[in-house]
This record gives sequence, structure tokens and C-alpha cells, in this order.
Amino acid sequence: MHTTKRLTGAPGIYLLAANALVSTSAYALNTGTDLNLSMKPIAGGMAGAAYTNPQEVSAALFGNPATLTRFKSLHFELGAGLLEPNVDNTQTNDGYSHTSTSAARNYVVPDVAVSGEVLPGFVLAGGIGVDSGIGADYRTSPVNAGAGLGLGGAGAGGAATLPLVLELLSFSGNLGGAWEVTPDLSLGAALTVGFGLGQLGTTGSTTGLQGLSGNFGGTTSSVHNISLRGALGATYKVAPEWTLSTSIKSPLQYDYHSILSTTVNGYEQWQSVKVAQPLEVTWGVATDIVPNLLLEVDVAWKNWSSAALYQDIFQDQFLTMLGGQYTLDAWQFRAGYSYASSLLLNSPNGSLGGLDGVGTLPLNTAVPGVLARNDLTKVVQTTLAPVVWQNTLTVGLGYAFTQHFRLDGFGAYAFSENTSRSTLALGNYQVTASEWAIGAGANFSF
Repeated sequence: MHTTKRLTGAPGIYLLAANALVSTSAYALNTGTDLNLSMKPIAGGMAGAAYTNPQEVSAALFGNPATLTRFKSLHFELGAGLLEPNVDNTQTNDGYSHTSTSAARNYVVPDVAVSGEVLPGFVLAGGIGVDSGIGADYRTSPVNAGAGLGLGGAGAGGAATLPLVLELLSFSGNLGGAWEVTPDLSLGAALTVGFGLGQLGTTGSTTGLQGLSGNFGGTTSSVHNISLRGALGATYKVAPEWTLSTSIKSPLQYDYHSILSTTVNGYEQWQSVKVAQPLEVTWGVATDIVPNLLLEVDVAWKNWSSAALYQDIFQDQFLTMLGGQYTLDAWQFRAGYSYASSLLLNSPNGSLGGLDGVGTLPLNTAVPGVLARNDLTKVVQTTLAPVVWQNTLTVGLGYAFTQHFRLDGFGAYAFSENTSRSTLALGNYQVTASEWAIGAGANFSF
């Protein structure tokens, strides 16, 4: 059901095109990037390299469930991390330049897991965590649409200023089990119950929009949904000091009802959209052939090109994770590096998950010489989907107070990267983004 409200007035198509970022911003939807195991107290210090030989039960439960056979005694982990993205978007056109800074920061990521052997060789585990999430908030630093065009009451050199808001968070409750088939072979499975929160669009005052009818200052609503996904995994010791692994996770799709408003035939109505975290396949190798030194390399492939909505702005992605841990008495010293292949499509689609439009402006519409069909999604990529960082370094430290209790912590920094997209009349949009994270946790075993 759509809630409708009669609106008055109808703008001309060229004025709409000149103010086209209104549609883009309200439509902007960003999957961000999956957290994988990067925010775990121990795995976070090894750049998330924990799909083959994890050192904590949470990484086993949320990574490769076959590795749960490593945690046969009663294990309990309680941790949290702080994730801080830093995003700047610079809009330029016809000699005009303006930079907008996203205020979406300070994301706390909880992490809880427990496991135990319930039958000989069979381990069960459960836990709660955050599997993905990203946000953008330009309410106090609005983005300029058509900067430098000077159309219809524009202020500060832009055709329109827009207070864009986006927040997508996915919480997971996991239940997993693993079976030690032989001393060398383990198989595992996990079920995820996901709880997603979604908000996108504009909220606050806009300027330079006198020629447009519709509600452009408040197009967003805050909604939620639940979903399910499954995971399968296997590990195999090819030699006492060498272990191989593989795992697969199904997509996690949320159906966000009535999340974004648009105007059709003079009536305002709410639209729904499906958003899916992608199918993921991992494989890896770990070795402790050097005494007291654990080394692991894992690779993850993410099928963004088949994920609902994301396929319009993202491409398939590889993530390579390298991590090491050196044990010295009761101390563990960790370090890691990860590399993510480029995520943003160079030429995105004109559509966004089947959404029709926002306000009176339709999506996927071209105006010769003024607006290309994918100009709006290009702006989406650089304002609300700015996942451009590729290189991350991590460090970690742990101390075992007793054989039953230990504390661990990590720090990570994703180096600043930038990318830009050019449009016809809307100008150029360049995003510069980085992020850092810290976290800690307590591990108990009995």
C-alpha cells in the first residue's frame, strides 16, 4: 500500500535535470562494505585473516563455521570495536568548488559468542555481532547539485543544496555447528538471523529548489526488516603444520518497506526496495611451521554484481587478508594487511534497485546534452556509496592472565583513497575517504 498526498505544480524537464542531484541524493543507497572479521578483538589485529585457523570463537562462528572444532571446551568471548569513517566530497563545475564532509562517524560494533562440545567431536556455538554497516550524513554540510549553474534562486554558487542522510546497519544472530569427521577434516554450518536498519534520502532545509514541487526536504523514513542467510565450511590439515580452508555464505536480503518518497502524477507515495548483502566465497591457508609463529592468508570473493540494488553501483570484489601472530610466553603480538579490489563500477547503471524516482524527478532519465541516464548514480557513488579505500594495515596485542582468561586488542587504519565521476550539467564529484578502527575483548575458556 502507498500513502498518497496531492501535490500542486509541475516543473519543466530541463529544470528538473539541472537539479538532478535531488533525485540522486534521495535515492542514494549504499551497501558499504561487509565487516567480515575485521572488527573481532583478535582477528582484527590480523586484518581479518581468521577463516582457516581462528584464535577466538567469534571469528570461527561468523567466519568459517568448520573451524569451531578448535573450540571444544567452553569458550566465551565479549568484545566491542569503534569504527570511524572519514569522507569528504568535493563538487566542481564551471569554476565553482565546494567540499561537503559527512558527519556519520562513531560506530560501535559489539561482539559476543559462546561455544562448547555437546557430543564427541561435535561443537555448537551462538553469538551476536554486526556483519555490515555504513552511513553518510550531510545535514550540516549539504551537497551542491549542479554547482555553478546559478539556476532558480541558487545559493552559494550551486543550483541546489541538499541535506543528504544514509544509514544502513545489519545485526546478526548466529547459530553454528561443526563436526570433526577425522583429526584432519572438519565440516561446519551456520544460520544467520539478520536484523537490518535502513534510512536514506534528505532531511532538513534545502535551497535552490523553487522550481521543483514535491517534498525534497524530508524524503526519508527509518525502517527495519529481518532476513536469513546460511553458511557452509570445511577445513583440512594437509600436514601437521599446514591447514587449508573453504567456505560459502548465501546472500542476506532485506526488504525495506516505505523507505523513500516520490511523486507520481501529482501524488506523493512511499517506495520499497530490496537490499542484499552478497554471496561470499572464501578460501585460505594457515601454517605454524615456525615455532610460536602463526601465519595465515585468506581470500574472499563477493558477488556484488548479483546482489539486489548493489549491482547497479558495485562490481564483484576480491578481498585478500594476510595476518600473523607471534607468541612470547603469555603475550601475543599480531599484525596484518588486507587489500580490497576496486568496488565502484566505472560506468554504473541508470537504475537503482527498481526505484522509480524521488519527488517529481524520475530515475534513469536522460535529457540530451544535460543529463545522461547514469549521471544520478554516479553522484550516488561519490556521496552516499564512497567505499574507495583498498589498503589496510592492522596491529594487535594479547595477554593471557591465566589459562582460562585473556584480554586482546587491535587497531586498524584504511589508507585514504579518492575517486571521481563526471556528469554532463551536474559537474564533477570527487570523494576522498579513509577509516580507522580500534577494539578490545575478553576471552574465557573452561
